[in-house]
Amino acid sequence: MIDFDIKLQSVERHLRRKHGSRRILTAGEFLVLISGGQDVLLQLREGWPIVTGQSIAGWDVEPVQRPFIGYHVTNSVDYAQYVHRTGEGPDPLYTRQLLAIRDQVLPPIVQRLKQTITETEKYSQPQQADPGIGISAVLGQAFTQARRLRRLVRRR
Repeated sequence: MIDFDIKLQSVERHLRRKHGSRRILTAGEFLVLISGGQDVLLQLREGWPIVTGQSIAGWDVEPVQRPFIGYHVTNSVDYAQYVHRTGEGPDPLYTRQLLAIRDQVLPPIVQRLKQTITETEKYSQPQQADPGIGISAVLGQAFTQARRLRRLVRRR
């Protein structure tokens, strides 16, 4: 059985820096985290040898917000930690997959999450109304902010 956590500490630091304190992810930010989890799962399954298909189907990647931001990765098949490619020696394949995840898969996920957090914080801050403008202009600004946030979530 394989069971480990991937903690995105730089994302947590970025969130604290932008928001001022720790908070849970917004819906749009969480969608980016979920999408990244699919990338992690694809990398784990990449090149995984298939004899019965049991160990490749055993992979599960869960996005986590508390107590940390990141992923909980498991493979409940009892021999998964011993799987290796024929002729490549006794080193478990999942350790090489973890290195590929760290070096190739996580950097774009972290970058997208940080960008989404920055945009969310930018557009979620209430704008100061100019006392010289009417209520319709203030409402127009609020609707514009809401439209920007909706577009941002749809893009992810």
